[in-house]
Amino acid sequence: MTGHEYVIDPKAIHHDWDEALEPVLEIDSGDIVHFDLLVTAHGQVHLGDQFTDVRFDFDTVYNLSGPVMVKGAEPGDTLRIEVLQIEHGSWGWTGILPGFGLLPDDFAEGYLRTFDLAGRDEAQLTAEVGIPLRPFMGTMGVNPGGGQRLSPVPPHRGGGNLDNRYLTSGSELLLPVFVTGGLFSCGDPHAVQGDGEVCLTALEAPLKGSLRFSLLKRRLGAPAFITAPPQYPQPTHTQEYCTMGIAADLMEGCRAATRAMIGWLVEEHGLGTNDAYILCSLAGRLKVLEVVDAGMWNVAMFMPLSIFRDHSA
Repeated sequence: MTGHEYVIDPKAIHHDWDEALEPVLEIDSGDIVHFDLLVTAHGQVHLGDQFTDVRFDFDTVYNLSGPVMVKGAEPGDTLRIEVLQIEHGSWGWTGILPGFGLLPDDFAEGYLRTFDLAGRDEAQLTAEVGIPLRPFMGTMGVNPGGGQRLSPVPPHRGGGNLDNRYLTSGSELLLPVFVTGGLFSCGDPHAVQGDGEVCLTALEAPLKGSLRFSLLKRRLGAPAFITAPPQYPQPTHTQEYCTMGIAADLMEGCRAATRAMIGWLVEEHGLGTNDAYILCSLAGRLKVLEVVDAGMWNVAMFMPLSIFRDHSA
């Protein structure tokens, strides 16, 4: 597939989904766009900061690059986005914000960690815990239409803040089109994240990424994706320690499994509770194991043993 290549201005950002925004770039099907994405809370969090150093402005914490208009795209079409390459930046941060995340009642105090990622392929949580980096764009989406101005925080029918850690280099994202041109935007770059992003944040980090856009004249019922083929970096196949949360409510099952994993990390690996919660967000994987029995959910939190230097349970 041939096409033109464009470099989008990293300063061309917006903070909401707004159909009235003028596109900053117009491309044809088959074209490639190179993005240089600002970290979430750019200018608010800096390398070396503690939580007390930061004053979050939630109106501008998300920096979305775009919108990009794909010529010929009309409502009812499908936009295919191939993730050609993604590289994380030189630093990142993660944290716990009071009142947010899966366990707000358990973690009432704010907490922040920053990481030097320059030239590294893992984030060093402690001397004994290293988390392999697998960068991706937390937000990728087209404008959902409807004429409303929407927050960038929740995902929507056009994608948006998907926080899908499988959209790494070599993957593809398929999005239904709702407005003329699609009006694609992306942002919220992550260096690594677990399934669930339970403490609210992933390892938030700037990144550079290259995407190829293709217009498909067919209808798509909901956003979909294709994982990267085997030649691209994939989650390491390793033994995992898993906790289970069994409850009549899905969220309570998620909380029970996460609390149990935090307890194991504290008791068996000597982590503080804040770092254990963060580790669940960066490397843990919440999965639904069972839904069919008498209205009870069984949810598991998986933790790869390979991140621990001793590789023991």
